[in-house]
Amino acid sequence: MPWKPQTQQWPGRRALLLVHGIGNAHEGDYTELLARVRHALGDMADDVAMYQLWYDQINDWFAARNNLGDVFRQAITALRHEIDDDDLGPALADVLGDVLWPVLVSDARAAVREAYLYQLKAMVQDGVAAGIAPSDQRLSIICHSLGCFHTYEALHHAARYPSHELQPATHGVRFENVIFMASPVMLIRSVAMAMGGLVPNRQWLYTIKDDALSVPGETTLFGEHVRSVERWISITGDLDPVGGHFFRKAAPWAVMRVAGEPDPIVVDQQALNINTKAELVATLKASLRDREPPHIALTNPHSWEAYVDAEAEQLRGWIT
Repeated sequence: MPWKPQTQQWPGRRALLLVHGIGNAHEGDYTELLARVRHALGDMADDVAMYQLWYDQINDWFAARNNLGDVFRQAITALRHEIDDDDLGPALADVLGDVLWPVLVSDARAAVREAYLYQLKAMVQDGVAAGIAPSDQRLSIICHSLGCFHTYEALHHAARYPSHELQPATHGVRFENVIFMASPVMLIRSVAMAMGGLVPNRQWLYTIKDDALSVPGETTLFGEHVRSVERWISITGDLDPVGGHFFRKAAPWAVMRVAGEPDPIVVDQQALNINTKAELVATLKASLRDREPPHIALTNPHSWEAYVDAEAEQLRGWIT
């Protein structure tokens, strides 16, 4: 079935795109997440047009992952060398492999990026249809896990190429908030740079293009740099390896930090009652399933729903 973007009527000037990552990744799987976001926004939720982006129709999760062979094994080996912890290393490398493998499949990476841009354009056009010019639209994105990587890639591509009609200066499309939850972008950057030429089409991988991670933007003919994102926010948990924390210890090579932006907000995950490395390993391993995407339960430190609950008050302030 061909992929199609979501479209809808806007109830006001605000729109929010939710972009999923690894985990339960089919349409309908995030009913609970959407309910929690609406609860976080409170009475203002009815004034926000909410979109959700799934891309499993594009990404053949298992075939692509299994066909990577030696390249995937080398990525995992690179991770194991970076994670200097005999207790956590092997388990974390296996879990984080589910974040890394799409980066190593350039066709899938490009297909997701194009679908993402198509969805952004459809969202903006829905606003135009409601009589709201792009420059007056209040646009936000909340992305989680691998969705953070696709967000980083898509926004940088959109800012660079005018054909998508999503540039901040030329087309007036700016995002009031982009909120990254448990972002693996820095982790992906570190591993991709370590792998060098083994990463296919690395010239199109924005995550490693510059000297540091950056906020996307457009440079005008007059030399002015206009950001695509007004408020850039990163949130991770102190037990979440995808967000760069290995049993409450931040790994500088894995925590997403962006030049000129605040350090990530770190959620205290003690309420999960994970008190030993062995308990963390058991929780992470329980998410892995044979030939299926990982199952991320609410008690998993990588749970998207738990992040939304933890930062509900902040989300309401940012988005409304």
